[in-house]
Amino acid sequence: MSLTSHLISSSLTKSDIESILVFLYKLVKLRKASLQYKQYEYNYNYIPPLAMTGAPSLPIIKIQLPIQELPTCNWVLSVAQKLTLILVNDTLSKLNLPNLFRHFVSYGLDDDAQSNSLTLNSKVQSLEDIEQQIKDAQSKQDLEAVALNLASITQQITEEIIAADPSNVVSFDTNEISEFEEQLQEIDEQFELYQLGENAGDVDFSPSSEPEDSITDILSRAFKKIIESDAKLLELETTQSSPIEVEFSTQESGSEPNFEDYNKLFKKIPLPQISSRFQEDLVFAYMQVAGPNPLMLQKVLEQEQPLQITNEQYQQIIGMSDSLEAAKREGRLYKADYSKLKNMPNGSFPRQQKYIYAPLALFAVPPSGSPSRSLRPVAIQCQPEQPVFTPLNGENWMIAKSIVQMADSNYHELVSHLGRTHLFIEPFVIATKRRLPANHHLRILLEPHFEGTILINYGAHEMLVADRREVDAILASTIESDRQLSVEGAQDYLHHFNDAMFPNILVNRGVENTSQLPEYPYRDDGLLIWNAIHQWVRAYLSSYYTTGQQLLADQALQNWAKELISEQGGRLQNFGEDASGTIKTLDYLIDAVSTIIFTASAQHAAVNFPQGELMTYAPAFPLAIYSPAPTNPDQPGDLMSMLPSLEQAKTQLKVCYLLGSVYYTELGQYSKSHFKSKPQISSALVAFQEQLRAIEKEINRKNLTRIMPYKFLLPSKIPQSINI
Repeated sequence: MSLTSHLISSSLTKSDIESILVFLYKLVKLRKASLQYKQYEYNYNYIPPLAMTGAPSLPIIKIQLPIQELPTCNWVLSVAQKLTLILVNDTLSKLNLPNLFRHFVSYGLDDDAQSNSLTLNSKVQSLEDIEQQIKDAQSKQDLEAVALNLASITQQITEEIIAADPSNVVSFDTNEISEFEEQLQEIDEQFELYQLGENAGDVDFSPSSEPEDSITDILSRAFKKIIESDAKLLELETTQSSPIEVEFSTQESGSEPNFEDYNKLFKKIPLPQISSRFQEDLVFAYMQVAGPNPLMLQKVLEQEQPLQITNEQYQQIIGMSDSLEAAKREGRLYKADYSKLKNMPNGSFPRQQKYIYAPLALFAVPPSGSPSRSLRPVAIQCQPEQPVFTPLNGENWMIAKSIVQMADSNYHELVSHLGRTHLFIEPFVIATKRRLPANHHLRILLEPHFEGTILINYGAHEMLVADRREVDAILASTIESDRQLSVEGAQDYLHHFNDAMFPNILVNRGVENTSQLPEYPYRDDGLLIWNAIHQWVRAYLSSYYTTGQQLLADQALQNWAKELISEQGGRLQNFGEDASGTIKTLDYLIDAVSTIIFTASAQHAAVNFPQGELMTYAPAFPLAIYSPAPTNPDQPGDLMSMLPSLEQAKTQLKVCYLLGSVYYTELGQYSKSHFKSKPQISSALVAFQEQLRAIEKEINRKNLTRIMPYKFLLPSKIPQSINI
């Protein structure tokens, strides 16, 4: 999760969103300056008791981060492009443009309005195309051109939306926008005064010391225009409903929405493929091995009795050629256990009563020789000591599956995503910056995989998981309980580091055997990436260490390891090869470094980007349930009453799309100058990049025969670091 998602939550007031737009502009302005180095410190108060980053406050914006963590120009442009697209989608969803041309006759709109609507589509397509332009930009001049283009297109889209529906002109409040522009002007003045005043301190605005990737005046002005146009889109989105919107609205009358109403929220953001398939049992099970959270499945041991179902029920579901005992004995029976959620209280923010459950789901793989050996759902218990539902239970089975997806989504966001990638990686960032000299070979290897993580995590603890913010609004429990679960999830890995290595995780869950569980895209693609990273790390580190004695003699390396396990440092446990955290063998160092890089790149990609392609669609992945789970298998429940409202679904769409759509950097693609002092590893790097290209082809080939393509571990879709 990220700071920038705070911009687009409909649970916030217009004033709240504008205040964050102002904050982004401050970041852009500060990025112009050339600031001297500030030491990384530990702060244990942000998300107690985890090791987070602290530093003296940055000038004017007053956030306690090291200066080096300010975002790059490319990243800011990427976020601005996605944010603008989200605001355009939101505005069109509310005003029902571009469906407007279907109503020209009934609403008396003329040919000019029709032309404007068609032009709008063209402009939005240009907005979408800018994503590739940002990736292709090679110089500061390229970025300036892209930023000016984005500013121009954003402004034109705003004007086209106003022109497409004349009622917008009446409802648009120019005074409020003027007040917003005055805030931006005040920021400009604050920076000018700071530059000239005695308090400039460690800020140097002189052009001669300007860093190579700093933001120029042209970029700064372009960002200002983008933010001003975004504010106008926000103003349009919050105006009174148009007649067309009233026609399409179902919730204003108090009636429950249908699936088509949820589909209409997607105007310029693509409607996910899952929207047409999420009710299929096969797809429901497939999400356990290729969805947002493919980390819950565990093999059922022979002595276990996870759910009370009869062999007759099992055979009705899987087929008469199999039996429950045979599936268990042969290692083909699996469970997804969400018991970590069982003590979480029901939430109610912002307005509605929400319900969280801790279900247990049972799955089976058909026996060898079956026409299909895809994972199949067998039974679900929504809460301990409640009835067990199976595919034989009609509507209640669909409700039970929705409750599993709700629990899976909450576990995903709080544990698998926030806790076990974002929060897990931060102690390594701090220790690396504090204990390894800038020219140390390990720091040079790791730094690209840390870019942006501290800023993103700061945004998470300041905004996303703060009281009465996005997580509080759209997830099922209370924010206090959410934060506690995230901390526990992070500590599970931080306190058991050696068990958190990717191959070990698979073995510990009993899901490594491909004959027992043949279809598991996350496992299979993940192992390809793990092996490639592991080979690259081995080749790199082997060029510096050939004996254990060299490792022990590297004082900086040993100090790094000791700080990671210190209570005054990273607070890890089970790290290193003895209680003191000492690293004694090259094999261990390779495993440890591979785990850090894999988690920061591939693992985060696997749990982050499904948000943009799957979790934007609330009926498939409800983040909360809004009526109690059924307790009588013979009494049909009402699925639609349990799903989020359209307003909550729209918030989920916006937050998940932004978090899951910003691709910044690519695994294996280091800057051309990054290893310039390390010519001995050039051939190893080329081999790594070639291996990633081969993996891309292999995954694309596999995706041709999968239930749904699994794209989240395509190397070209894996950023180097956790930067969104």
